[in-house]
Amino acid sequence: MDLFQLTYFIEVAHKKSFTKASHSLHISQPSISKGIKALETYWQVQLFNRTGKHVELTETGAYLLPKIEAIIDELSQINEELESPQYFNSGIISVGIPPMIGSTFISPFIHRFVTTYPEIKLELTEVGSQEIISSIDNGTIQAGFVALPINTDTPYDFFIFDQEFLHVVLWPGHPLSDKSELTLENIKDEALIYYPESFSLHNYIRSFYQKISARPTIIGQTSNWDFMGEMVRTKLGIALLPQSICNRFNSTQLKTIPLVEPKIPWTLAMVWKSRGFLSHSTRMWVNSFKEYYKNPRIK
Repeated sequence: MDLFQLTYFIEVAHKKSFTKASHSLHISQPSISKGIKALETYWQVQLFNRTGKHVELTETGAYLLPKIEAIIDELSQINEELESPQYFNSGIISVGIPPMIGSTFISPFIHRFVTTYPEIKLELTEVGSQEIISSIDNGTIQAGFVALPINTDTPYDFFIFDQEFLHVVLWPGHPLSDKSELTLENIKDEALIYYPESFSLHNYIRSFYQKISARPTIIGQTSNWDFMGEMVRTKLGIALLPQSICNRFNSTQLKTIPLVEPKIPWTLAMVWKSRGFLSHSTRMWVNSFKEYYKNPRIK
C-alpha cells in the first residue's frame, strides 16, 4: 500500500469511473486498476462494486473513504506546518524544462521569480517531457513543464497554461508550399524531421499517423527547433511544429501551413506530484507560475 494508491481510490470513488479517474489524474487506466486491486489485496476487502464501466463504493469502501481522505488531508497539513517561516523565501528547487517550451514561454517567468525570491536557488534541467516525468517520479526534480499527454503511473497535479496546434513547415518551392492548409493525408509520405523519443510529441504524432494507416518517414531527430528549421530549409525533409515556434522563422526561407485534418494540439502544462509532496520552495514556484499565467492561452 502506498499514498498513490490511496489517491487513486479517492479519485475513483468521487468520479465513479476508472476511466474518468484516469483522465483527471492523467494516469493510465490499467495503472489505476492495478493500484485499486493492490489496496483490496492488502486489506482483503472489496472496495468497489463494478457494473460495466460504472463503479460504486461497497459498504466497506464507503466506510473507508472519509478516513482515507482525512489521512491525505492531514499529511498535506503536516507538510505545510513543517515549512518553517524562516525558510519562507529560501530553499532549492529543481525544475525540468523541454528546450522548445523554455525558450518560448518560461524565460520571462524565470526572471520574475528569481527577482522576487532571490534566496531560492533555482536549478534548471533541459530535457524532454518523458524524461521530466521520470525525474519527478524518482525525486531528481520537483516540478517540470511538459507537453500533454504524458505516460506515467504516478498521480500528478498539473496546470495547463497554453494550447496551440501544429503547423507543417516546408521550404519555398516545395510542391505543397502554395497550399493554404494541409492534411496529414497530404504529407504522410514526406520525409520528416522529427522529435527524440524523450519528447511526448514523438509518440503523440505517431498515433495520428496510425489512425490513417501510415507511418512517418523519419530521416532525422532533434530537440532544437532552430536546427529543425535549418534542416527543412536545406530540403532534407518537412517538420511539424507548434505555431508559436513557426512564428520565429524567416518567412522568406521557410513556409508554414496550418495542418487542419486532423488538428494536432500542443498542450503545455506544468506538473508536480500530487498534494502532500511539495517542499515550500516548490509550492512558491507553483503558485507564482499559476499567478503569472492566470489567463492561459487555451484554444
